Amino acid sequence: MGVVLGYGLCGAVLPSSQAARRYGPTSPSGYYVRLEPSAITMSHTQHPQVTVTVHDASNQPVDDVFVGFTPSEGSITTGTSRTRGGTVTGTFRAATGSDSPRTAFVVVTVEDVDITVFIDIVPAVFGR
Repeated sequence: MGVVLGYGLCGAVLPSSQAARRYGPTSPSGYYVRLEPSAITMSHTQHPQVTVTVHDASNQPVDDVFVGFTPSEGSITTGTSRTRGGTVTGTFRAATGSDSPRTAFVVVTVEDVDITVFIDIVPAVFGR
């Protein structure tokens, strides 16, 4: 999950400290997928990015692979849903109207591989 925030911090999107794990191979194409970050801590007003990298068994980037993003709340916007240079980046926006702490998630899909990014949404002002 995300990094634990200390008292008095605000306004920082903090990725987890875990290194990017490789998922796959996908079926039917045999691709491998990496995701950065694997977990996020954010305030509800921030818009963190999730970057998906797709490569083949030789670790070469693969273009024109469809990447699906399914958020549990809010939305994900991307410039494209297909890899270019082996990557696709999506920007997460939490649902509007609530500053209450909660955990959301985004499921990233490449062929038959689904990867979940957990997002801890915390109040914008700490220490209230």
